[in-house]
Amino acid sequence: MMWEFPTVHTLIVDSKKRVRLPEAEPNQVFAYERWADGRIVLSRLVKEPSVEAFPRGSLKKYLTPAKAEEELALLNGCSLEVPE
Repeated sequence: MMWEFPTVHTLIVDSKKRVRLPEAEPNQVFAYERWADGRIVLSRLVKEPSVEAFPRGSLKKYLTPAKAEEELALLNGCSLEVPE
């Protein structure tokens, strides 16, 4: 039976409270968690893949000739002139 021992790295905090993580990449985000017993846990936050708010072609159902006529009817009563 083989035992697994996790690799432990020692990190030193500099005078500006910075820690260098050798495996960290630029702009990675970590969650900081302080436990009651004095432990500090850093967890890497994984960004979910971004999804477009309106994928190409998804708004076509709202742009119909009937909707265009309705919008034009609403705009007939509008004016850019400011009443005095």
